[in-house]
Amino acid sequence: MRCGRRAALWAVLVGSCVAVLPVTGAAAAGEGPRPRTERISVTAEGSQANDYSDVGGISANGRYVAFDSSATNLVAGDTNGFSDIFVKDLRTGTIERVNVADDGTQADNETTTYSLSANGRYVAFTSYADNLAPGDTPDAQDVFVHDRLTGRTELLVEAGTTWAQTYEPSISANGRYVAFTSSRSDLVEGDTNDRGDVFVRDRWRKTTERISVADDGSQTSGFSEGAAISWDGTRIAFRTQFLLDGGEEEGTRPEALGTSGTSGTSEASGISQTSATSEVKRPQAFLFYVRDTRTGRTVQAAHTRDGVSVAVRGEIGLSPDGRYALYASEWGGIVPDDTNDKRDVFAKDLSTGATRRLTLAQDGSEPNDHSAGQVNQRGPALSADNRRVVFTSSAGNLVPGDTNGDADAFVRDLVTGEVQRLNVTRDGAQSDTAQRSSPLVDAFGRTVAFGSAENDLVPGDTNETGDVFVRRLA
Repeated sequence: MRCGRRAALWAVLVGSCVAVLPVTGAAAAGEGPRPRTERISVTAEGSQANDYSDVGGISANGRYVAFDSSATNLVAGDTNGFSDIFVKDLRTGTIERVNVADDGTQADNETTTYSLSANGRYVAFTSYADNLAPGDTPDAQDVFVHDRLTGRTELLVEAGTTWAQTYEPSISANGRYVAFTSSRSDLVEGDTNDRGDVFVRDRWRKTTERISVADDGSQTSGFSEGAAISWDGTRIAFRTQFLLDGGEEEGTRPEALGTSGTSGTSEASGISQTSATSEVKRPQAFLFYVRDTRTGRTVQAAHTRDGVSVAVRGEIGLSPDGRYALYASEWGGIVPDDTNDKRDVFAKDLSTGATRRLTLAQDGSEPNDHSAGQVNQRGPALSADNRRVVFTSSAGNLVPGDTNGDADAFVRDLVTGEVQRLNVTRDGAQSDTAQRSSPLVDAFGRTVAFGSAENDLVPGDTNETGDVFVRRLA
């Protein structure tokens, strides 16, 4: 585990937390024990939300949780009629809306994807709103960054000469770097592929770099998206349609990849179009790469033991230190003894090149159904010590007593092999509602946030809609 690099990352993160949001990772001294599961998508006074909510971010110390909600009663003056982004302070109970202008003016249009910095100070988000900051592209998605300390909201990249979409931000731990997807061709020189690409913006230096390129800087002829950034901002993961060597011959497209090999089923393969980010049409299967901005190297993160490219399904991820690339795939041959013909979660060690399957039952057996990989659903996530992984799965054999026949949220300890189901009631009873939202974990692996439409995870849940919950792990 590159201890030197990790120590540097923690120094940056903790320094930011002390200067801006002073709190330790554990519960504050003098606080009594808390319930293992609590609902957090409530007002500061504890009233439940009057509409749907879902989770989108958790700070490294587990104190702050970002979520989106269509509720109008979480903060005063919420009258815009759109879903908004909120941050809840789990220590004080306060809640704030963050997709607002400098003066607090609410967004005049829809807000979609978003990312919370690990230090809890910054929220990067995508919005169609035209009244949040000067210089945005009218009637198009733009990326904004809100500073919770100063209250300022800035446009990440000013509008260009042509109309284009910019969306799906992923922000570094200290808020300096923001990776994002854009169909603009004027952000960097030589962008002539007429496709969406992944970029990273240095907010301090006001520079932009294209990430979805090969080692020599050559561009792909396919669509790229889905950025995930490491804590220090130097490694960025992304998905793309075609191999970055320029190949488009038979066998390099994800639809071809998904119909060959041990487990290429029609569900995981194919490039059928979906409207996941409003008007933006994109494929459902991709190839997976990680680019290191320090070395300029771009490596493929998903392949068989023989080096054959595999298509990944759903969202991708990076460990906080950028060492492990996380993805879901139905392909066989990625690791030995993968015979379940189901979609599993894998982690590639970018230092050693080794790949490990993360989704296994408590007894070490293979899952008997798909894990993660739903289109437009967040991918798996790792704690900062790379010990605990959180994910969703429809498998019924990961923990004893899983008989609900639905997808659930899980956490697995990669050292002990212990698996815990997250979306359970206070007495441990299972949910009878399918888990559609992927969980998130804090840096210490102690606090997990997830969304659920289940109404009996905590007492008093009578709003009959999706809520956001936090579960404290032992």
